[in-house]
Amino acid sequence: MRKDLKTVRRGELIEATIRVIARRGYAGTTLAMIGKTARLSPGIVSFYFKSKEGLFFETLRHLATEYETAWKVAVNAVGPDPAARLDAIIEIDLGKDVCVRRKVAVWVAFWAEAPGRPAYSKLCTELSAEYFNQMAALCREIAMRGGHAAVDPDMVARALNALIDGYWVELAMNPAGFDRDEAKRACRLFLAGVFPGEFGSDKATAEDIRLTAT
Repeated sequence: MRKDLKTVRRGELIEATIRVIARRGYAGTTLAMIGKTARLSPGIVSFYFKSKEGLFFETLRHLATEYETAWKVAVNAVGPDPAARLDAIIEIDLGKDVCVRRKVAVWVAFWAEAPGRPAYSKLCTELSAEYFNQMAALCREIAMRGGHAAVDPDMVARALNALIDGYWVELAMNPAGFDRDEAKRACRLFLAGVFPGEFGSDKATAEDIRLTAT
């Protein structure tokens, strides 16, 4: 029973931390704000996390684990086809489970802190490397199957990753201007230019983008 209560309390504090950082930023977040949001005493943090830094790191690890699980489940759910798997990554990266402002705003805040905090940097680097390797492997398989000999799979993966990251930053900084469906279409249109046989049908067209812009 104690273990269950500890898990619940830790989850409440982590969720409260996400909400406060999303509103106030990394530097502006205090234990008092987190406690008030979680409806718990600020002092209880030391019992469950020992320190504010410990809570922040566990919050980052929670987001990383949640994100890693989400994209792996999405990829495995669509079967072995590499194009379908790559499309599933776009769907999860820009979908409503992962791509929500409070979570993305916190990711951006931690990215900004990572260069000066080795623990953050290590966790983010490891997650990014696994994600990139998966995406690059899918691009490589699509290129081989489709006879796209001139395509550099790593370059395509980096470009797609940068495009998605750009939409995440837009959501964090300008949520009113973020269009989820447009973001997905833009990613698929990019892939249609590289892999026309796999993404050039009804996934995204220049007409889709033109209509979105008008």
